Amino acid sequence: MGSIEGAFIGLARYIRDHFPDLSWMPLWYGGIPFPDSYPPLMHVTVAGVSALAHISAGLAYHVVTAIFYSLAPVALYWVLTRMGATRSGAFIAAAGYSLLSPSIWLVRSFRHDIGGWFAPCRLDAMVSWGEGPHIMALMLLPVAMGALYVAIQRRTLAACFGAALAMAATALSNWIGGFALALAGASFLLANFDGAWLRLGFIACWGYAIAAPFVMPSTVATIQANAPLVAAGGFKSNPALESAFVAGALALAWALSKWRVERRIRVAALFFYFTAAISLLAMWFKLNVIPQPERYHLEMDLAFWLLAGLIAAKARVAPRILIAAAIAVCLPVAIHQNRRAQELERPIDIASTAEFEISHWLGAHSAGQRVFAPGTIGFWMQAFSDTPMLTGGFDNGERNTFLPDVIYQIYAGDRQDTMLAWLKAFGIGEMVGGGPKSREVYHPYAHPEKFDGLPEIWRDGPEVIYAVPRRRTSLAHAMLPSDLPQERPPAYYAKPLDHYLAALDDPALPDASFTWRGAGAASIAGTFAPEQVLSVQVTFDKGWHATVGGEPRPILQDKIGLMVVEPRCSGPCVVELSYDGGIEQQAARWLSAAALLAGIVVVLKERLRK
Repeated sequence: MGSIEGAFIGLARYIRDHFPDLSWMPLWYGGIPFPDSYPPLMHVTVAGVSALAHISAGLAYHVVTAIFYSLAPVALYWVLTRMGATRSGAFIAAAGYSLLSPSIWLVRSFRHDIGGWFAPCRLDAMVSWGEGPHIMALMLLPVAMGALYVAIQRRTLAACFGAALAMAATALSNWIGGFALALAGASFLLANFDGAWLRLGFIACWGYAIAAPFVMPSTVATIQANAPLVAAGGFKSNPALESAFVAGALALAWALSKWRVERRIRVAALFFYFTAAISLLAMWFKLNVIPQPERYHLEMDLAFWLLAGLIAAKARVAPRILIAAAIAVCLPVAIHQNRRAQELERPIDIASTAEFEISHWLGAHSAGQRVFAPGTIGFWMQAFSDTPMLTGGFDNGERNTFLPDVIYQIYAGDRQDTMLAWLKAFGIGEMVGGGPKSREVYHPYAHPEKFDGLPEIWRDGPEVIYAVPRRRTSLAHAMLPSDLPQERPPAYYAKPLDHYLAALDDPALPDASFTWRGAGAASIAGTFAPEQVLSVQVTFDKGWHATVGGEPRPILQDKIGLMVVEPRCSGPCVVELSYDGGIEQQAARWLSAAALLAGIVVVLKERLRK
């Protein structure tokens, strides 16, 4: 239950139940643009399998990840044969990639953590850590590399479209895989294929256009801003290390060119350099070239076997002898890994977990109230219910830059009044507690004693749900502009919010009902004075629009990252909120549609010509 797969299952269930209304994600972090929740390809695939096969999102997730796990060595075999390797060499590399991990051999602590020299490295990542989208990217990445090589050789628009489509699919599966794809592209460029620079650039632009709705500049900027904060121990840029990393790649490219190494082997060698340098510098010397560098050991394994397969094509040994030797080595390893897999994949009764019990209870009794759910409770919440949260399943996607500080303070702070101030300010009606005896995995609350005295609304042994004392349960509140937060205080000191918090509970101010009409649409109703504004406890984004009677109304951002609407009403009033992503998201959709249509036309035209 401690893996991240609960969040991925939750996204797939949400997509299955709410498709195609996927512009805004109201259930995580007080609301975020849906593209920020995670690259969608895995979750859309799982949602489709779940809907068509009439099985749970959890079972569909395991089916889909198992298929992509199994296909990854097949994809490696395919790319090797496309790049000119012999079938025997490709088979040996694919078999090696299935079972043997150089990253285990090279890192002692890693070898100890996952079970020895011959542990199933990719399986451990998929099952123990829940890295299903990463596993999908590891299957699509060699397909994209093979398609790029084919496009360089054939020089047809149809081949270019195939490569662009494969690149887009890789980027839409996982951010780690997307960055590894960029490293693979750099490897092709540095391998110096004759006249290929412009073609590679054209293919990359085409691929980006296809994926544009989910890799918009604002989404990329959000991920870049949050990635250093989410990385274990934090991440600080090191220009000297980064310069040395780039210089090493340039030196290797120059040396390979001078030694007249075949270009296809140059690609594999450079890709291995990039991935090995990133992961081994982190695991050997604690030197981080990029955030979360240790996760790229899976790409390093792929690059190693890609290089090994191309080099094996040069071996002057009978293919049958090579294949027989590979099978002799692989059989005992496969038997060993099967035993390890049985240990990793022991089933549990999901209904007996705290994550399941709490999520189901909140889904049935909280009536859509936003909750604060810690650790694995938050990871798994959307797998079982549509309960909105202030936490979520992908911290890299938090659009409100102030929210990580607030969540950290709720976890680490020791003052109940500060915790309650932030919970009320962000519209939280209930919070899940968690002492040291809780079945929740991570126990993130440093001072669980601060829950003492809060009203309990549900308890099952050590698992408790508390009510947050407040007068109004709506996410919209009428008040004067002077009642809004006038500054952004440090998260550990909420005193400057006192005036705003008082206005939230002021009985003299009119009530404002807030009703979601869809993922990206809501209505606010009440009787308001012309001088009053509406504080809406939903994350501000430029893609939100407000109207009253069809007339547009301004939406502003307050000091803590939430929305403020100026209804300009006198008397009974209904404010309609709608989210369309703004010009950026609309332009990205049109760009993607045009890129796909152009590719279809190119393929059909070539088929008709033939």
